[in-house]
Amino acid sequence: MSFSVHTASPSHTTSRILVYLACLCIATAYGLFFTLPLYVKALGGNEAIIGNILFSGAFGTLLCVGFANQIMELCKPHIVVTGGSLFYALGAAVFAFSQDMSALYYVAGFLLGAGWGLTFTIGPIMLSELVTDANRAVLFSVLSAFNALGMGLAPVAAREFLAYGVPHWLVFTAAVVLALISAMLFYSAGRTLPHMVALQRRSLPGGETDALHRITRSPAKYPLIMVFLGACIFSSMVNFQTTFAASKELNYSIFYVSYTAAVIGARFLISGFVNRKEPMKTTVVLLGLMCVSLIMFATMSASPALYAASSMLLGLSYGLAYPLIQAQAVNATHESLRSRVLVYFSLCYFVGVFGFPLLGGQIIVEGGYRALLYTLLIMGVMELLVAVWRYLVAPRADAVSDNSA
Repeated sequence: MSFSVHTASPSHTTSRILVYLACLCIATAYGLFFTLPLYVKALGGNEAIIGNILFSGAFGTLLCVGFANQIMELCKPHIVVTGGSLFYALGAAVFAFSQDMSALYYVAGFLLGAGWGLTFTIGPIMLSELVTDANRAVLFSVLSAFNALGMGLAPVAAREFLAYGVPHWLVFTAAVVLALISAMLFYSAGRTLPHMVALQRRSLPGGETDALHRITRSPAKYPLIMVFLGACIFSSMVNFQTTFAASKELNYSIFYVSYTAAVIGARFLISGFVNRKEPMKTTVVLLGLMCVSLIMFATMSASPALYAASSMLLGLSYGLAYPLIQAQAVNATHESLRSRVLVYFSLCYFVGVFGFPLLGGQIIVEGGYRALLYTLLIMGVMELLVAVWRYLVAPRADAVSDNSA
């Protein structure tokens, strides 16, 4: 798949705003479902059931994101991403209007995973048609900030509504409305771009199998492993945070506000400074800080101040490390494979986001939240070790391999 380069004109400003607002709406709808554990437990379920529902979302994500290239060969990107928002609205509607635990919730989880996977993956492609090479990095950072804002503030707002007696089904109804608004905004943005056509695939000798083989033999395999491990940590922290805070008698709004403020602040205030440094060395430092934050979570008492500090450190470290790892995946890949490696990068991310909570829920039920946090710490150390290997050892190994070839 190849991307055409267009010169953005001032008339594209409106379209960019529509894409930003669409991403904000769907991210907010996604963030409202961070309260799903509270809802499931109120219905008599536990963390294991929550993990099963989230795991069902992995199948929807893998199906849609895995075939994203093929889908976009048939349909324009704005049609595909509009469909993703509608999938999400349908999944949210199941939780909003079916208030009894049943297998239908797993179908809803599938739809939520499919919808979020498509919008998260194709939304940036929409934006790519509206920017120039000169302002691409800045405007993509703004997109990331909108996503973080929606995901971070939605559970805080939901907590306030629930505290005032608003029923959970009404919160999920709000997610339905937001997803529908997102669909309309994405479609409107696409309608203003007559040059947006179905993306053409760049054929390679050997097809997709050969492309995957080449990617796994390239240095890009390290970022793919790292994004999977990081996604497992991120997903567990955000999806089980409401019940974790309840176990410590803490206000989970502290986590979401502190984490979101750190992510947005870091990306706007210090991302430029970080990007000027050696990226792999910086990644090692950030992942080390992420491990420190997990230690703080695992060992802290019921202290709001320590809870906020741990959350901010997690947001600062993970929030800056993720785009660095993504850039390393692209930079380590031949130009003919870059669109494919971005799809595989998203797949690895979503497998961790939707798949690991299945195991995480079981760990909580069997051993409690401290067992989960120590498991996440082990995964964080593993990601750190991959980064250290990538920085210190892999370049020498690649050089030896090149000299032997």
